[in-house]
Amino acid sequence: MPLISVGMPVLNAEKTVGVAIQNLLAQTFQDFELVVCDNASEDSTPKTVEAFAKQDPRVRLVRFEERVDIRLSFKRAFENTSAPYFMFAPADDRWYPEFMEETLEVLQSDAGILACTGKVAFFEEDQFSHISKGTAPLMEESSKNLVRYLTDPVENARAFSLIRREALINAFPDLTYPGWDFQLIARTMKHGKYFEIDKVLAERDITSLEAYIVQAENSHKYALQKAFPLYRLLTEIRNDKQIPKVPGLYRALVNLVWRSHVNYAAYRMPRWFRVIGVYESVFSTKPSLWSIRDEEAIP
Repeated sequence: MPLISVGMPVLNAEKTVGVAIQNLLAQTFQDFELVVCDNASEDSTPKTVEAFAKQDPRVRLVRFEERVDIRLSFKRAFENTSAPYFMFAPADDRWYPEFMEETLEVLQSDAGILACTGKVAFFEEDQFSHISKGTAPLMEESSKNLVRYLTDPVENARAFSLIRREALINAFPDLTYPGWDFQLIARTMKHGKYFEIDKVLAERDITSLEAYIVQAENSHKYALQKAFPLYRLLTEIRNDKQIPKVPGLYRALVNLVWRSHVNYAAYRMPRWFRVIGVYESVFSTKPSLWSIRDEEAIP
């Protein structure tokens, strides 16, 4: 069994999947498996992956004929692996060669650390945009880490850390909704701390906030639900027995739901947004309080 499993959920990613696989195969740490779970792609993605699999036995393609939503696609990627350390690898991300080696070294040096990642640089149209705040370390006791995390998960870059496998077992929510991956990471907090290596180790492309709004609108039936895209997160965590109801939790969630409304108003309710009048004072950088960032989530 390899020491690290890499799960790559993929759908119609022929333009990027080759580069992503090359990045992973070029890692300085070599004892890993790469399991690509194809979500019924209709382009040349499977052929590209098969070509790599023929050249490198660490690469394995698992094809599915039935297309599922993004939560189940990510769950498939996890369940088809077995190593003690795991990382999700979206097919449009890029990793520096030392990502696995340096994150694994941190995990092996401290049993109290659950997950580790480096900083993430975001790009827009091949131009550097900003360094993510979504990998900031969570190194206090679990209750404080939970509240701090849910106060602002940003784009949830922590979900793409190298993580101890046991923390993800039974951690996937039962439902797909805007914010399901926030619930996923919140469930892992009881297992340990999140560490950040203080240098860029990965790159990611920006998905527009408007694209996330479209995704959220497609997930909700009623106008009021659409206007508060993350409202479901509050109700799901309230009923989640895996997540302790620590002091400050509900305040953090209410604030998060409100901020998702502010983002929505900026794009869909401009008059109301002007009444709110908080955008410049609350957000110093581009807001990104959305749950799903993989390319297959965007219509």
